[in-house]
Amino acid sequence: MSRPTRAIAQHPAEGAIAYLQLPATDVARSAAFYQAAFGWSADAERGGFEAPGMIGQWTTDLAPARDAGPVVWIWVDQLYPALQRVQDAGGRVHGRPQPDGGERWLAEIDDPAGNRIGVVAPARTAMAQTLLGVRDVEASSRWYQQLLGLRSDHGGPEYERLLADGVLVLQLHQRRVEHHHGLFTDDGSDVGNGVLVWFGEVTDFDGVLQRAADLGATVVRPPHRNPPEGQGNGPGHREVWLKDLDGYTVVIASTDGEAFEVHDA
Repeated sequence: MSRPTRAIAQHPAEGAIAYLQLPATDVARSAAFYQAAFGWSADAERGGFEAPGMIGQWTTDLAPARDAGPVVWIWVDQLYPALQRVQDAGGRVHGRPQPDGGERWLAEIDDPAGNRIGVVAPARTAMAQTLLGVRDVEASSRWYQQLLGLRSDHGGPEYERLLADGVLVLQLHQRRVEHHHGLFTDDGSDVGNGVLVWFGEVTDFDGVLQRAADLGATVVRPPHRNPPEGQGNGPGHREVWLKDLDGYTVVIASTDGEAFEVHDA
């Protein structure tokens, strides 16, 4: 029988679940899966792992826990990226995730050994996921990635998803590609009339200014404080307004309160 690879630094509370054994058919494969899918620290040579708040070990002495018995549920911050990591790492997703009381999503997966594992993710309120019709998806993607440090989550000449810290913040779609929804741009209309593509809470605001200059971006409104000095602190950040490659007006705003105005007593 496998044993813990290290001592728990502090004794858990009475009755706490403090140690977990997971059946494995190939310890190295299981270690790679849980590292890639859930970020666990693994010692494949000794068969041990460390997950947030718990240590444990993979064992080849037990048969995989499939349809019967307790189910281990693992918390993730975002449902879709987690399920994609599970598939990419060699796991299997069972059916569609189910809402649980409007507070969380529940999904079941199999790890490479065949253990049935649960995945829990928080339910979220509506989030803006702006989609822009552009002439050159790949060029626009590079522009936004360089300017803001976004990461591609799709790629290709027809459609792109761009992430900030793992969260979808912008979609790009080729203007003349219909896909399943038909065309949604009108070549006879002004690009983005009445719309601002707004990126807020940008920590590296000064870095964005330098990268905008490097890109040769057209500046609509140079860096300024919102509101102007002497007019209070809501939201108390800095902004710069630019034009992107297609002519959309893009607003980059620093963290709210970053330009907080201090009034002497």
